[in-house]
Amino acid sequence: MANKNHELDKPIIEAAKTEFLQNGFQSTSINNIAKRAGVTTGAIYTRYKGKDELFHSLVEDFLQDLDKERRENEKAYMKYCIDKDFDNFLNGIEKEITGYIDILFKHYDECKLLLCCSKGSSVEEIFGEMMKNKVSETKIFIKKNIASDISNMKLDLVELLMNQQFNAYTLIIEKGYSKDESIEYIKMLGEFIGAGWEKIFKNFIK
Repeated sequence: MANKNHELDKPIIEAAKTEFLQNGFQSTSINNIAKRAGVTTGAIYTRYKGKDELFHSLVEDFLQDLDKERRENEKAYMKYCIDKDFDNFLNGIEKEITGYIDILFKHYDECKLLLCCSKGSSVEEIFGEMMKNKVSETKIFIKKNIASDISNMKLDLVELLMNQQFNAYTLIIEKGYSKDESIEYIKMLGEFIGAGWEKIFKNFIK
């Protein structure tokens, strides 16, 4: 991994980010990164095993913030278990979406790298795996805390709703929405998602 305090780290990182954003992981070479940074390829290889490790280092902080947000969201959803108020469940979803939007714009370039430029890298499937894990965890939570006898069809609808939520983040990046536009978009999407949740659980909630 990188020698964090070395004077060449910053130009290498900035050059790598620019190259990956412009060309994607597969079409970017260590040679081009080195040229842009004004260093030798050897200077890069003394810090990283290759471009895959370099790419991963660029999105590492973003991934850590996503994981932290995920753990915080788990606490929010547990409020439902205390008073069985379905509004707390919906509020948890709203809080989760808002938190991810904040992280997206805090790490905008890194998010774009992960969602739009990572094809062929070892992190290409990370977001998809995170989504699958979140869906699986949510289904388990629902069966345990909301509706133990919920049908598989309704659980499939839960997955559809959650996939739509996650796909919204990719669309925001691909469309280049501003933060204000993203908030408005997510607000409208939230009305749709909230109505969907209520429709699915209308026989199980107050």
